[in-house]
Amino acid sequence: MSDIQEGVHPVELGVFSLLSADLDGINRSVTELRESQTILILKLRKIRESLKKEYGLLYEADDLNEANIKLMNLKKRIVLLDQKFKTILQTADSLD
Repeated sequence: MSDIQEGVHPVELGVFSLLSADLDGINRSVTELRESQTILILKLRKIRESLKKEYGLLYEADDLNEANIKLMNLKKRIVLLDQKFKTILQTADSLD
């Protein structure tokens, strides 16, 4: 009866201790979850930045256009040289 007069009943004290232990565990789990989410977000940002840089290096339009123009010019030169070579061979064959 003295506990009741003090304001805290033994049953209330038992329920409180059971609930507070569970709440501490839940709070700890939520804290760990938030920490892991933060780590994942940071890693994803690093990966995204890395992919943006790689994409920029691989697919720069100016570099590709310049390379294509050079290749087309080289192809034209090869075709012209091939035609000249065939003409020279025909001339050499006709001289023999």
